[in-house]
Amino acid sequence: MKKILLADDEKNFAEVLRSELDEAGYNVSLARDGVETVLKALDEKFDMAMLDIMMPNLDGINAVRILRKIDPNLPIITFSGVAGSGDMASSIRAGAIRCLTKPFSVEQLLTEIKKALHE
Repeated sequence: MKKILLADDEKNFAEVLRSELDEAGYNVSLARDGVETVLKALDEKFDMAMLDIMMPNLDGINAVRILRKIDPNLPIITFSGVAGSGDMASSIRAGAIRCLTKPFSVEQLLTEIKKALHE
C-alpha cells in the first residue's frame, strides 16, 4: 500500500480527502502545517506528498523546498484555493510536479496521484 503525506490546515478538507484516498487503497498520514509535514518526512518514508500552499508556520512552497532536500525523488503535488498563479508557479519551481486549484474532484486527484506514482 502506497503511503501519502497529506498536509492541509483545513481539518475538514483534509479528513474528507484522507477518507477518499483510504477508500482508493492509499495509506494517508495527515499534517496540519509545513513544520509537521517536514517532521513527518524526516521520521517516515512516503511514496508521495500533497501539500496546500497556504499553511501556517511554514507554507507549502518552503515545505516543498525542504522535502526536496530530504528526498529529491519524492513526487509532490501542491494545491490551493486562494494562491495566485505566481504562488502556484513558485511551488513548481520549488519542486512540485503539479499544482492543483481547489476545488478539484477526487477523480482528478486520483488521476494525478496515479501519474505521479506511475501506477
